[in-house]
Amino acid sequence: MYYYYHKKQYPDAILIYIEEYNRINRTVLFDFVDSNEFAIFAQNINLDRSSTGASMVLITNYIGRRVQENTVYAISLTTLKLWHSEQAITTENNSFLIGYNIELNSNQQQVFDRSVTIGEFDDFQLLSHMTGNGHNSNLPFTANGQISVVIRNVGQGNWNEIHTNNAVNVIFDAGAPFNAARSQVLGIIGNRPLTYARDKPGLILSHWDKDHYHSLIGMTDAELSGFSYFICRDRVPNYTSRILFVRIKNAVGAANTFCIPAIARTRRGGYTSLVPLTASHQQHILFNSQHHKNRNISGIVLALRTSTSSMILSGDSLYEQLQTDVIPHLNYPHGHNLIVPHHGGNAGIYNYRLPSGVNPLDAIISVGPNTYGHPMWSNTNALTTTGFLTKRTDKIGDISIIL
Repeated sequence: MYYYYHKKQYPDAILIYIEEYNRINRTVLFDFVDSNEFAIFAQNINLDRSSTGASMVLITNYIGRRVQENTVYAISLTTLKLWHSEQAITTENNSFLIGYNIELNSNQQQVFDRSVTIGEFDDFQLLSHMTGNGHNSNLPFTANGQISVVIRNVGQGNWNEIHTNNAVNVIFDAGAPFNAARSQVLGIIGNRPLTYARDKPGLILSHWDKDHYHSLIGMTDAELSGFSYFICRDRVPNYTSRILFVRIKNAVGAANTFCIPAIARTRRGGYTSLVPLTASHQQHILFNSQHHKNRNISGIVLALRTSTSSMILSGDSLYEQLQTDVIPHLNYPHGHNLIVPHHGGNAGIYNYRLPSGVNPLDAIISVGPNTYGHPMWSNTNALTTTGFLTKRTDKIGDISIIL
């Protein structure tokens, strides 16, 4: 059922957004479709959001049916009241992301009543929530000079710095593990905002996944103002990311906020294509993807190129997307580096064929302790077979590459 009709037919339910489902750990992490849904949640459990400053909810001991990530589901108010009466809900005060924990008993399996579709008409109804009020023209994205890239060791997350002529020019993602405590996130941030206040780099968010933006939540508004501009996907999917979007937009200014809409798809199935947003002869090339429910394959990709080297900052894209749509723009004799998609985890079938004259150099995996099996042996073995030298941030720490 579509969102608009669901709200009319089932007023006694809240709509939530599945961020992560881990069958092995029996956990579900969810957020809320918007502030109205969160307000209903808070009212029914008599908890005050101001005590946590975070809205995501972590369910443990979940043994119910499988749920799909990046999907909206309904939870009945009867279920909420049951949790409240059983004192299953506790407040989490040590996370920038997770505001509440719910520990289910062994008898409760049915939690999520039904999935809800967000269609085009629903997008119109949710416009003020689902899209940013920035714009998508005249991207302030030019740089020339000596390039180096620092892949920061942030654990199971992504944070990349592009330096041009010894100054920080662009930040591509600034994440942290979703379960990192506040103190851990603040330690990851460290004194980087002081450098950003001096160099005024731009900020690019590949997609709205928590492990790519978690550290941004930990920055103060003054620290966020150290960025000169903000480029992101226009669909901001949940309550947490919308609050962050508004904070960043206010910090850098609406005129310096660039919301990139995904390209409409004309076919069903298969991978989503990537198309250059900026001229492919520049040192920095941004790629936009087609729309897809899965945020991983509907994000923004960055490629860097010099006369002797290149690098793809892939976010969580698929190998097939990179090989088919990005590599052709790097088809000249040089050495090639790759920041491996999705922490070395599942990024589709490994398909990464470099053109003749393009030599594989470093494949960097931004990864930390996790229960997902990242990096997958099949991927690291395939990268090695291709000729890459694989490097892991959890083994080496920060990794710096000069292009």
